[in-house]
Amino acid sequence: MTDTSDLESQARAQAADLGRKAKGAVKGTVRDAADAAQSQAAREVQATADAAGAAADAFALGSMQSQAAQMVAGHLEDAAHRVRSLDIEQSVRDVSAFARRNPLLFLGGAALAGFAATRFLKASEPDGRSNGPADMTQEAGHGTS
Repeated sequence: MTDTSDLESQARAQAADLGRKAKGAVKGTVRDAADAAQSQAAREVQATADAAGAAADAFALGSMQSQAAQMVAGHLEDAAHRVRSLDIEQSVRDVSAFARRNPLLFLGGAALAGFAATRFLKASEPDGRSNGPADMTQEAGHGTS
């Protein structure tokens, strides 16, 4: 019986060790993916800030349009900096703590974000379909063939 219990304890120890290694590997992969997504988001926000800066330069110096575009560019550059310096793991912990303290508010916010994302994705479909006036006349049978 001692051999069986020794084998069982060795198997449990090996299984626990494999579990720790797998958890570490998954955590590392998730961290790498999150870092890549964070870098990509920061690059996109910075590119938008650069475009807003270029738009400001296209307007007359000191004009209201130029000032507005410069303000937008400045805010976007600040946002890009915040995205670059964001600690993702701390943010996840903060969101988890908030969700535990306010589950209904969290679920309502998540649902609202889902609806907004769906609406945004539908509005930006690249398939060329539109519900503009020309399409409406064709749908009503008044279009030219």
